[in-house]
Amino acid sequence: MDAPFTASDEPVGLQSVRAAHAVRLGWPVAATLLIATYAVIVSFLVIPSNVDVSWLLVIGERVLDGARLSVDIIEVNPAFSVWLYLPFVLLGRLTGLSAELWVSIGVTALAIASVWFSARIAARANETLKRHLWTVPASVFFVLFLFPDHFGEREQIAIIALLPWLALFRARDRTVDFSAGSVAERIIAGVGAGVFVMIKPPYSVLPLAVPAVVIALQRRSLHPLLTAENLIGAALTVAYLATLAVFMQPFFTDVMPLLRQVYLPMRMPVVDVLMLWQVTMFVAMAVATLAMASPSRPDRDAGTMLLAGAAYVPAFVIMGKGWTYQAVPFLTLGILALMLQYVRLKPLRSLPLTVKAGAALGLFSIVLLTAFQHGTAFTQSRRDLDAATAAILRAVDHPTIMSIASCLQATNPLTRMTGARFVARQQSGWMFDDAGILIRLKRDAAIRQDLVALRERYALSIAGELTAKRPDIVVDDGTAGPHTPVLLDLTDQPPMPSLHDNPAIARVLSDYRLLHQNRSVTVLIRADIATRD
Repeated sequence: MDAPFTASDEPVGLQSVRAAHAVRLGWPVAATLLIATYAVIVSFLVIPSNVDVSWLLVIGERVLDGARLSVDIIEVNPAFSVWLYLPFVLLGRLTGLSAELWVSIGVTALAIASVWFSARIAARANETLKRHLWTVPASVFFVLFLFPDHFGEREQIAIIALLPWLALFRARDRTVDFSAGSVAERIIAGVGAGVFVMIKPPYSVLPLAVPAVVIALQRRSLHPLLTAENLIGAALTVAYLATLAVFMQPFFTDVMPLLRQVYLPMRMPVVDVLMLWQVTMFVAMAVATLAMASPSRPDRDAGTMLLAGAAYVPAFVIMGKGWTYQAVPFLTLGILALMLQYVRLKPLRSLPLTVKAGAALGLFSIVLLTAFQHGTAFTQSRRDLDAATAAILRAVDHPTIMSIASCLQATNPLTRMTGARFVARQQSGWMFDDAGILIRLKRDAAIRQDLVALRERYALSIAGELTAKRPDIVVDDGTAGPHTPVLLDLTDQPPMPSLHDNPAIARVLSDYRLLHQNRSVTVLIRADIATRD
């Protein structure tokens, strides 16, 4: 040969070990990157824009332009929900790329970082996980893209933020003195716990409190409650609430009373919520996890996931909306519990029948949920939204836009897809329509009278804003008409007039003409805007 081999300073055995370690880590890394690529491409290019994410990006644009929350623009959630998406909006402005692309990239990166960071903590405390590296890319998939329709929702970001706290909590519980983790790990876990709570206060407190209280009672010690990460998370939450109280008073004085009057009462009966598929699916996951552990207790890590998931269910029940995105945290934790229990299984032939049944039920639950969510996402037509977008783009460039629709489903994506500027104070006419539904349901005459007065004030306010701002585009419900936002039985109840039937609104709309209409959306354009060829 032309050149001799160069001898290595490392022993051959050590080289082989390192090569084997690199190969062993290589496929989980490759699988994670493939999942990330899939999630970014599909969330940005294939799945129709998520209505809630679109709305928070719209608000973010307004806030960066100087609008005041709860004053110039109304959002039913506290300020942190808006702040959460400001980095994506800011990155969009700085780079010229869309904020939606940055949401796809950013949420994907956060999910990967959170899962791998949490896996590192967990594997250090649990040797079993080191033999099951497949759980890492699998966890990335389920945390990141189990629910394509709800990609980027606050609830998904919340569970991403919570994972390091859960991993460190379990690592602590494997030690005698409940001590584990480096300073950096404790800080990251604490910040994540604070973010989790601030996204959905106060309902998100229980998933942290219940596991901590259970372990504290078992150990007869306050250490599980007074960890560094708990104190960091609590300090962040208290500082946030103090900021709201001092600087965001209009949310409490103007927004909260309306929410108590209209938004919160719009809920399903508790029994009906408990029968929804989201709850029954989590119950099936819990049963499968417990069956796989029988006759012993479930694995500690799996048990903590179940406790945290079960502690989130009351928030879903209390809200009573039945919307899937609100179930994302406990369904994700249910799947993680199944996987953590599965890695504890012995060879299949030696398993008792109950354990085999649990494993089968768990696998069936995961496959069913994944197939259902992805099937729904990929078969969902965006034809109506694309047609409305094309009609607006043909008529006017970068229009101003307002909504009198009964919900947000069309307006927010349309605003983003057309490059429009949303100029309204209210999201849409949802409060007018929801108040009308409550009028049909309430038997108390005083409550009905208050709701009638609210509808009239709301209609006059929107009519005045339409007159003052004269938006280029007004969005209304499509030919399919408004739909009830939650699964309520309204049979034998006469429908209430829609917002466009209100005399004050009708007078303003006389200056508009129909531009486009389909089942999902009606688009009106100001009559004095000339039609382009």
